Amino acid sequence: MGLETLDIVVCLMAGHLLGDFLLQTDCMAGNKGKLRILTLHATVVTATSYLLAGAWLEWRILLGVFGSHLAIDGIKALSGQDGPTAFLLDQGGHLAALAILGTYWIPGAVTPSWQAFCPFYVRGMLLLAGAILCIRAGGFWIGRMVAPYQAALAEVPASLPQAGRVIGQLERALIFLFVLAGEPQGVGFLVAAKSILRFGEVKAGQRREAEYILIGTLMSFVWGLLAAFATKALLSLLGPFHP
Repeated sequence: MGLETLDIVVCLMAGHLLGDFLLQTDCMAGNKGKLRILTLHATVVTATSYLLAGAWLEWRILLGVFGSHLAIDGIKALSGQDGPTAFLLDQGGHLAALAILGTYWIPGAVTPSWQAFCPFYVRGMLLLAGAILCIRAGGFWIGRMVAPYQAALAEVPASLPQAGRVIGQLERALIFLFVLAGEPQGVGFLVAAKSILRFGEVKAGQRREAEYILIGTLMSFVWGLLAAFATKALLSLLGPFHP
């Protein structure tokens, strides 16, 4: 991927992640087997990507994003698979399609029109995409990964509604901030703090619950670190910021 196409690819990926993980409703996610729901979702993602790309005369964006999203989500819906591997293949397929679209189908000279008003625009889109991937998307993958362990628990321990999801999102947000701020050692303090809080559960005889939480926590850390370092690497490819 040439640097001249990276700007538009970043904006398209931000549009996809925003449309898939923040603008997609539970109704859309659960009914993609219905063509009208699938089409509505693909339209939302396409409109979001087109708006963020800011290349108003590029019809290729509309056609390419809509067609690829409809096809990839349609294949997943027909397969009936919704596990962690299917999730990674689905999202990897979307991001690869957008990289190909931005690199080979859209002219390299095209740049987001928003960049003229905000020199930080593309970097902002990259940070937005990285944050959504790290914090929001990671939760869906981890939920699918730990589902078999949930079934192995004799009973679900009492906890606040959605507490685990919120805690996971907060810890991945902190990981993202630590890495982007150039302080990855802060993740070590985060691990230590959470380990201390969970030590009491092991002492109380809740070993299986503690193991389940530890597995989810380590998965959350791995996902957060990979997403954060990938974002940082792409930021370095954009070069130094010149306002």
